[in-house]
Amino acid sequence: MVVDRTRPVHPVARQPVMLEIVERGSTAQRRTVTDAAGRFAFTGLAVGGIRVFVVRVRYGGVPYESRVALTASAPARAILISVYEPTRDRAVIHGAALFAVVETARGALRVSVVERLENATDRTVAVTPADPLVFPIPSGAEAVEYIGGWRDPRIADGAIADAIPVLPGATQVAYAFGVTVRAPALGITWALPYGAADVEILVTDPRVRVATAGFHRAADVSAAGRRLARWSGGPVLPGADLTVSLEGVPVSRDVWPGAAAALLGILLTCGLTLALARRPRGAV
Repeated sequence: MVVDRTRPVHPVARQPVMLEIVERGSTAQRRTVTDAAGRFAFTGLAVGGIRVFVVRVRYGGVPYESRVALTASAPARAILISVYEPTRDRAVIHGAALFAVVETARGALRVSVVERLENATDRTVAVTPADPLVFPIPSGAEAVEYIGGWRDPRIADGAIADAIPVLPGATQVAYAFGVTVRAPALGITWALPYGAADVEILVTDPRVRVATAGFHRAADVSAAGRRLARWSGGPVLPGADLTVSLEGVPVSRDVWPGAAAALLGILLTCGLTLALARRPRGAV
């Protein structure tokens, strides 16, 4: 079923719906249209094996999708796809949080980041490749990696650019980069077009501390069997810069922490970002 959640909430009739069947080494597509009650169905689908069904609709120029796995024990699934009326007004986007894990490496730092945006309206902010959202990366960032939340990211003019629609609620992207260490004190500066109500920095090395004005040492966090120092700051106003000053950074050729991969997994968990926020501050 396809439902428009922009008030007044209503089912979407005559909405084209595409089903993509993804399996090992091949894909296939089927199409249908919703009825007057917004309902649709795909029947006669094979179940079992390594097979994923991706249901897609495009509403108001914005793509929406839902992934489904069918099994012999559950050969049918009811799918609800919520869509929203589009808007181009980016003023409704607000930065909720910037969350970063800082790890010491061989003469460098590795910084893994989640930026969280919030849209408090009942409309989707439509974004185009010609006018994408931009997430400026700090000067000196090396070997940028896209971890999650992206559609088709690219680096342009010192920022990650991507045509990500901002749905009502939270939108979250994650990336990582390296920074060469030449001295035991350095600063990492983010430009934040949408600001950040909360900033949380986790440091894996007890020798490293955050010396930025307005930051304070908060309760440590346990992750991947390790205890991480947590520093809290913010808010940062939209369009302002945030410089995180680090002191006590080792310049020796330390090895990467063994828990690095596990920490990256944690970064992709929405629940941890929320937990760190300060209070109050078959057929388909």
